Amino acid sequence: MHESAKPLVLTLLFGGVSAEHEISLRSARAVRDQLDSKKYDLRLLGISKDGGWLNADDSARLLAGEEVAPCSHGPFLPEGTQVVFPVLHGPMGEDGTIQGWLELINMPFVGSGCLGSALAMDKSVAKHVLRSANIPVLSWCDVQRSDWNQNRGKVLDALEAERTYPCFVKPTCLGSSVGISRVEDRTQLHDALVLAFQYGAAALVEPAVDKKREFEIAVLDGEVPLVSLPGEIVMDGWYDYDSKYKTDAAQLVLDDDLLPPRLANGLRDIALHAFRVMRLSGLARVDFLMDKGTGRYVLNEVNTMPGFTSISMYPKLMEKAGVGFAELCDRLIELAFVGHPGGEDQSAPPKVEEREMAAGQ
Repeated sequence: MHESAKPLVLTLLFGGVSAEHEISLRSARAVRDQLDSKKYDLRLLGISKDGGWLNADDSARLLAGEEVAPCSHGPFLPEGTQVVFPVLHGPMGEDGTIQGWLELINMPFVGSGCLGSALAMDKSVAKHVLRSANIPVLSWCDVQRSDWNQNRGKVLDALEAERTYPCFVKPTCLGSSVGISRVEDRTQLHDALVLAFQYGAAALVEPAVDKKREFEIAVLDGEVPLVSLPGEIVMDGWYDYDSKYKTDAAQLVLDDDLLPPRLANGLRDIALHAFRVMRLSGLARVDFLMDKGTGRYVLNEVNTMPGFTSISMYPKLMEKAGVGFAELCDRLIELAFVGHPGGEDQSAPPKVEEREMAAGQ
């Protein structure tokens, strides 16, 4: 850990204005419960749904799930803050906005910086960057809300000329499956775009891969990054918001023999390559889709601040890799000082950690 005679003054930042506000609260509670009071002097800093930055008492109430009064206070940090853990998901939290402000005031923080956070949040831009690095991604169509408002019929015609049903419609800049719809016909396509544009000015349409397997890989940065073995998401239907955060419908299978070693290690290499190409740091969860029939795979998404709830996949993948939740928080906080005054920057090209993974790699 960061050497200090006193506990490190750590500000846990949570909430936010995005549709993923509630997930942020759940993640923040889980992180708070894992922080050692002997190591950290914890300060709570909540952002309300209306964008107000809350005082300590209101932040505690927000984290407890209570209502808080409207607040117009702008960005600030509690006095004495030495490092920030921004457990924020979605726009205005995970998209580089908060990260850019923290970089501007030279405050160490957990996770990727402004550039990497912004790249990963925009699904279309991320696909362009990944494809330029020869990383396979699903094909997609971009749709702008301005075009949609001008002539919906023309947009639908163009999409049907390029896409077959079923397909998925997604807001370009959102996570946690919020605003995502599976569509089977033109009427559903119309309604799905209406929904997606409630969350931003751009959407994308991707083909559905029905006979597929879904894998997730956790990356923990460092001088020698730790890249977990793939875990498989197993469930009926598609991996929506409820199955991610409300139910136990989705199971994460962590068997060592899920995939042949060569394929598993190939996915790990791609995950780390994507992590570096997108200029990420700290942590990420990298998701893959694999066609059961052909065995072909694509990188589906890179998440720079994955969920930290009790049923979230990133902590489970790290635990399987030998890093428990409390140690994971410690390591992420220590990484926040890399590249900041007093920290040690990385200069050598990263390599996947060679040490034996937990449970017999």
